[in-house]
Parts: sequence; structure tokens; C-alpha cells
Amino acid sequence: MRNSMLTRAIGVITVLMVALAAGAAWCVLQLFVRLDMIGLAPVVAALVAWVARRHGFAQRWSGALLAAFATAMACTYAQLLLAAATVAAFLGESMRSTLMKIGFDMAKSVAWANLSQFHVGMMVASVLLSAWLVKRR
Repeated sequence: MRNSMLTRAIGVITVLMVALAAGAAWCVLQLFVRLDMIGLAPVVAALVAWVARRHGFAQRWSGALLAAFATAMACTYAQLLLAAATVAAFLGESMRSTLMKIGFDMAKSVAWANLSQFHVGMMVASVLLSAWLVKRR
């Protein structure tokens, strides 16, 4: 019983960490190519679903919820990092110092201002995609 709970906990942590890493990679790639990379949202969803399935959450509602949450977290994290990069460019400062100065509320406001209905729809579809990929046979 204890080993099973430890295995599940490690699986949950791994899925969440992969989601954060995917969100950061999305941000870096978008900053590097200087193009809108919202098309990476389904790729992140597929990656998160694959990791969740590999850690024993396949065909479970708990796995689908975990994948959906992790994908939403990755999308949010990427958008918040991109908002911080936008503010850093305006201020002419490093991203590290900007992250410490602007706070969550300003980053959230800038991120929300930069999103279109297409972006929001794409992220919602990606969250649903990740849940479906985990739940399917």
C-alpha cells in the first residue's frame, strides 16, 4: 500500500514538473522565434497526457483530471512568463528583476490583455485534449 502511494505521488509530481518545464520551453521558443506559438498548446497537452499515462494514470478519471490541471498550469505558466518578458522589454531590464518587481497581479493583467479569443479557445481545447488522451483506451 505504501509503495503504491509513493509511486502515485511520484507520478503526480512528475506530471506537474513536466507541465511546468513544457510551459517554460514554450515561452523560450516563442521569445526565440518571435512568433505566436499558441500551436504548442496541443503539443504540451499530448506530452502531459503521455507522461500521465506512462505513470499509471491511463483510463482513470483521476488521471484525466491531473492531465487537465497540468495542461492548464502549463498554459498559464507560459502566458505569465511571456507577460513578464513583455514588461521586461518595456522596462529595459532583465526578466529576473522584472519577475520580482511586477508581481502576480500585473503579470496576470498583462497576460490576459495579450490573449485573444482564439488563444483562450486553443488553451481550453488543449486542456480537454489532454484529459481525453489520458481517459481513452
